[in-house]
Amino acid sequence: MGRWTDMDSDAERLPDGFERIGYDADTQTYTFRDASGRVYESEPGNRYGELRATGERSQPISDEERLEQHEAIEKDNRSAVRMMLPFALLVLVFLFLVFKLVDKSEDTYVSACGKGNRQAYVSKGDTCWALAEAHGISVDDFLSLRGNEGVDCDKLRIGWGICVPTTG
Repeated sequence: MGRWTDMDSDAERLPDGFERIGYDADTQTYTFRDASGRVYESEPGNRYGELRATGERSQPISDEERLEQHEAIEKDNRSAVRMMLPFALLVLVFLFLVFKLVDKSEDTYVSACGKGNRQAYVSKGDTCWALAEAHGISVDDFLSLRGNEGVDCDKLRIGWGICVPTTG
C-alpha cells in the first residue's frame, strides 16, 4: 500500500461539502455536487483541479497565458537539464576512466633510438622477424638495438614506434 493512500479519497482532495457524483467517459469529465446542490464539472481528463459550474463553457486559453505556460515549461526544462548535468558529467568521467583502466595497453609506445638507428612504426602484419629481415639483421640483433629493450615480439601493437637500423 502506498505511503499517502489516505490522501487519495475525495474527502481529502475536494473542498468541504463537495462530493463526486459521476464520470462521463465520452467527454472524460467528472461531475461534482456542492453542499447547496449545485453541480460542477472538471476539465476533460482531470479528476481534480479547477471546477466549473455545469452549463458554463470553459474559457479558451489566451495567447498570453499560453505563452506564460510555454515559458514556464522551457524554464523547467532548462533547470532539469542544469540539475542533471553534473550527474551526466560524473557518468562520462567514470566511463572514460573505466575504458582507460580496462584497456591499459601502451598503444603509443615510442622508443628513443640510438645513433645509427631511426624510428619506424609497426603496421598491420608486422612481426619482429619480418622487420629484422627487412633491415638485414637477426631478431636478436633487432631486439638488442638501443630503444628496443622493452619490445615484446608476441605483443607488437599497431602504431608502436620501434628502432630499426638506418639503411644507405
